[in-house]
Amino acid sequence: MIDNKELAKYLHERMKTKDEVNTTFHLIKVPTEDELGFWIQQHQLSHCSGHYEWSKRFKKNMWIADEET
Repeated sequence: MIDNKELAKYLHERMKTKDEVNTTFHLIKVPTEDELGFWIQQHQLSHCSGHYEWSKRFKKNMWIADEET
């Protein structure tokens, strides 16, 4: 299975070259590999039950798994 960073790099390269991916990419800024990696991760997490909460200690959003009821 391809890892997120490899997939993000592949997608970024395809979007940059406009090789039959989607002709609308010339109208918008091509996302960076890091941005694509973030959205890939978010999509994978969307299948998990939980939510984000702000951590004052770590100064970032942290994923909190919801308890099964």
